[in-house]
Amino acid sequence: MRLITASGAAALLVLPWAALQAQAAGQTKEGDTEFIKAAEEGAPPRISEKAAIARMEPKGKVTTIRPGSNGFTCTLFPDESHAPFCGDHKAFQWIVAAMSEQPKPPAAGGIAYMAKGGLHYETPKGEILMRPTSETKNVKEPPHWMLLTPIDPATSGIPTHPNAGGSYIMFAGTPYAHLMIYQDPKMLKE
Repeated sequence: MRLITASGAAALLVLPWAALQAQAAGQTKEGDTEFIKAAEEGAPPRISEKAAIARMEPKGKVTTIRPGSNGFTCTLFPDESHAPFCGDHKAFQWIVAAMSEQPKPPAAGGIAYMAKGGLHYETPKGEILMRPTSETKNVKEPPHWMLLTPIDPATSGIPTHPNAGGSYIMFAGTPYAHLMIYQDPKMLKE
């Protein structure tokens, strides 16, 4: 009969935890073909089929794996959602700045699609945060598209929380405030 030592048991416990941490941090095992297919799901095919595809690491490092021809770039969020995101040039700069924790995005006015939805982090008070904390819960977002430009809820009258009206300002009062539109991008017709 074989006995497992304390250090051996600890190693067995640490290995699955390390694998989960790597996955939660946005590190994935899929090859380029699978990654491209998953990232393309972020926007209507007329956009994603011609878009660049890039891998983005949790701190914003980007590696292009397929060049594009229409000014859009698609990726998978480097978090536990692994949600596909496709944005024009300004939108992609915006998301890279957000992931790399820059104080503000370098550009405003971008448009982005998340046709598979995503998630946001919400406090018990209903505040939506950019990063999870020990007090936040994950809230699933339906398919949507976004205008990544600061909008003031006080002057626009647009709410700051998800609602039945289908649009709201996410991250209101921050440089990353933007308009969320709950409309499936794949249902938009030319």
